[in-house]
Amino acid sequence: MGTLRTSQIFSNSRLTLIAVESIEFRHRKTNTGCQLYGSIEPIAVIVHGPDGTYAFDMAAKLVTLDQLRQNIPELDAIIAYERRVP
Repeated sequence: MGTLRTSQIFSNSRLTLIAVESIEFRHRKTNTGCQLYGSIEPIAVIVHGPDGTYAFDMAAKLVTLDQLRQNIPELDAIIAYERRVP
């Protein structure tokens, strides 16, 4: 798994969806230049609404937020920000 990032994919006055993605970059030098390869893989979706905040993996199974917090230290700040923004 590469570096994890989050991005808001939907938001309205009641619900916010945040995507958690794994980003990975590789490069290779050749005699004629340099090649760069990248991939983005979805890991989870965080649903923040009036009833609470929940995370689901890509098989729609509930994931604890603590599992995601271990890999994304800024997750609490992102969720707190989403609570403030309508």
